[in-house]
Amino acid sequence: MLRNFLILILLSVNSLFSQNETANWYFGNAAGISFDEGNVNVRYDGSLISEAGCASMSDTNGNLLFYTNGETVWNSEHQIMINGNDLHGKTESIQSSIIVPNPEDTTIYYIFTTRDEVGNFFSPGVSYSVVEFTTENPLGEITEKNVSLINTSTEKITGIYLPEEDIYKIIAFGQEPYENVFGQPVDVNAPIDTLTFFNVTGSGVSVSSSVEIDEAYVNLANSGAMKVSPDGELLAIADGGQRRIYIFSLNASTDSVSYFKQINTSQFGGGDMFPYALEFSPNSEILYFTSSNNSINYKLFQFDLYNPATNNDKITIANSVFYSYGALQLGLDGRIYLANYSTDPAAETANYLSVINKPNQVGATNCEFEEWVFDLSPEASYRGLPNFVQSYFENRIITENRCVSQAVDFEINAYAEVESVFWEFGDNNTSNITAPSHQFSSAGEYIVKASAEINGKLTTLYKKINVYPLPEVPSDITITQCDLDNDGISFFNLFSFESYIEDNESTEFELSFFQSLEDATNQENQISNAQAYQNSTNYEEIFVVVKDPKGCESISSFILESSYLQLENIPRLVVCEGSDGVHENAIGRFDLRPKRNQIKNIFNIPEDSIVTFFASLQDAQTETNPIEDEYNAPSSTIWVRVEASDGSCGGIGSFNLQVGSNLYLDIEDNYTICDSNLQEEIILNGGIIYDSWEWKNNLNEVISTQQYFTVDEIGNFSITGYKLENGIECSRTKEFTVEQSGQPNFVELMANNALISVTVTGESSYEFSLDNVTFFGQGLSHTFFNVEPGVYDVYVRDVENCETPIKKSISFIGLPKYITPNNDGINDVWQVEGISRELYKSANTQIFNRYGKLLYSMDINTNQIGWDGTYNNQMLPAYDYWYVVTLVDADGNPFKHTGHFSIIR
Repeated sequence: MLRNFLILILLSVNSLFSQNETANWYFGNAAGISFDEGNVNVRYDGSLISEAGCASMSDTNGNLLFYTNGETVWNSEHQIMINGNDLHGKTESIQSSIIVPNPEDTTIYYIFTTRDEVGNFFSPGVSYSVVEFTTENPLGEITEKNVSLINTSTEKITGIYLPEEDIYKIIAFGQEPYENVFGQPVDVNAPIDTLTFFNVTGSGVSVSSSVEIDEAYVNLANSGAMKVSPDGELLAIADGGQRRIYIFSLNASTDSVSYFKQINTSQFGGGDMFPYALEFSPNSEILYFTSSNNSINYKLFQFDLYNPATNNDKITIANSVFYSYGALQLGLDGRIYLANYSTDPAAETANYLSVINKPNQVGATNCEFEEWVFDLSPEASYRGLPNFVQSYFENRIITENRCVSQAVDFEINAYAEVESVFWEFGDNNTSNITAPSHQFSSAGEYIVKASAEINGKLTTLYKKINVYPLPEVPSDITITQCDLDNDGISFFNLFSFESYIEDNESTEFELSFFQSLEDATNQENQISNAQAYQNSTNYEEIFVVVKDPKGCESISSFILESSYLQLENIPRLVVCEGSDGVHENAIGRFDLRPKRNQIKNIFNIPEDSIVTFFASLQDAQTETNPIEDEYNAPSSTIWVRVEASDGSCGGIGSFNLQVGSNLYLDIEDNYTICDSNLQEEIILNGGIIYDSWEWKNNLNEVISTQQYFTVDEIGNFSITGYKLENGIECSRTKEFTVEQSGQPNFVELMANNALISVTVTGESSYEFSLDNVTFFGQGLSHTFFNVEPGVYDVYVRDVENCETPIKKSISFIGLPKYITPNNDGINDVWQVEGISRELYKSANTQIFNRYGKLLYSMDINTNQIGWDGTYNNQMLPAYDYWYVVTLVDADGNPFKHTGHFSIIR
């Protein structure tokens, strides 16, 4: 009976247009939410399962009618609607469907579906199905199914309402439609560049026109959403394959668009970011979008559409690598909802919706993005949220949350003129003023209802607002300060009043101070030096304005009292120089904890009093910049303040900090005991400034207590000097190491081409010699030039004459080019130069004439005599002769030399 009554209402009422058509959402894995008179509730009664695409429809009172994933339709009782299977939508698409009412008959609705099989001759493209409500089928029935409109489509489809013409305009995007005639050739490579407009009127659905976008923006990707702004002036298209969002100015009445702006969705250093979901702010001035980097990094961005600045760029609102960002959808409450999802079924974040609470505000903080607001578990959102005709969100109540002391302004933004409105403010007060201003008498949360007549049609709107309480501030507070000269004048830190405010630890208040109630009320002549304010008279009254983070303000006052309380003759505190861990900087580390107890004992201060130290009198009076208990400082004066348990000043005094004199030790880090007998004895001086000394070895054993210490063994040692000063004993310790000198080692020794080059390793700088008399060079290597063939000793010593010198022999082999055997003592014989028994095991030489006849042989011994150019005691003629020299060095390495020489006579 109730269903029949509902159908009679639907049949008898003229077409209405409100926001309530969007009151119920079903999406994801049986997830749902509903907008109930300003409240948002999670629903668990849905039947829809969709990876992404979905749509739903409610009546003008917010009662659920039906919903779909583009393939199946469910009625208000969550059962499959009669004939509700096998629609042509595809659930993987972000906009698989959209639902549009007949503007003249509230019993008829149209479900538009998309199927993005671009280039497929038999593609369903864009189709529509008709839902009708009758007395026989009050839960609805599909009376026409999959009526083909165009045979090309992407997953992008959106729509708006044109009130002047009373028609709905649906917009799809894809390739230019082609005639679906069997055998018709199809250009599968045609660009994806065409918007198709459909009209929904009282007569039904029709194709209006197809419009190609300017060729500069052709061939967009199938994936990604498309949205019209709520005011119908802009059209945004996400190009999920090209990292771009294109925004066009839209004139839906003429089916025309023109280029407005584009957004590069990638970020510098963040890789390619491919856009997916889009949504406009309720005021149509801001675009939000999601994008991802190969399904690894997900981001939510904001873009200020009408900012004229040339550097206007997207603002990152949020990002995640743990879960994914899906669809964005504006809600009936003026907030934008974000679907969270994960490919991991166990991921808890897939069970939540996140919310942009203030989408009309520019800035990552100002828009108040809030993660994981609505827990959908055990259901999940997946990637989709319902797709709606965007004009539904043009109707909205515009207001701001206010403090209880402030009037709240209300107005309605609508798709057409607001002819009349009846306001219900939720506190038993009403108004029929079009844009009223209302002050609530108490703080709290209120649901404001507006029943408006717009364009001759009744619309009911809701808005939840918060009226904030005023800060609770105390009165009859007296802040007491110590007076050192009994003149009633002191420095006060007026901000200490904040400690008397309730909830001051969890809330940050803004305080401003004034000398009169009138100035505080008008907020004029604010006290500028509130942190170090000097009172003009004793018992001066100060007025304070306390503002909380919501901007709510309360006014109170308090009294400044200056009392004579001075702590005198506090003993000084002495520490050693270097107690801060750094020597010779004239700074010490003072432990003030024992001093606090000493001051309490000297002046009989109660245990519950607070003793605090400050670097200056003004800091002590204003209680600013307190000193830590471990305080590093040079010799100076500091101040102590005693605060009684009731917060009043219990006295102020000063005392001196004294740092002992600088202590130093003239001791090096390292000493070396040389091998050379020339080194003088190393005697270390512990320093005359000390009273006593302790020299210790590496076992921490004291090995001497004298001022001087002779270094005669290697190891690790330390010296500590002690000095009694200012009644305390101070000390300075220095650790040092004694090492035995090392020696150089040969790395490379080479002789050829009249050169001898030597390279060594060691810890010093070295000089080099071939006669152990004259030395050359300074470093780790040296080269001797113009060296005659022969055997040489190479000597190496360190320049400090501390390390043990080293030497090594090397031969420079010489093979003469000629001989002149005339017994003049010069070049009379041919012999191999530069060989010796120490360097070579053997040296065999054979000499031949030009015919290869062996003339002479000699070994390492006879080489010392050489060949005089004779054969069988006969002098050989002047000519060229050949030699073969075979050498074996001391390590057994063989060398062979061949060549020829001349006899010159």
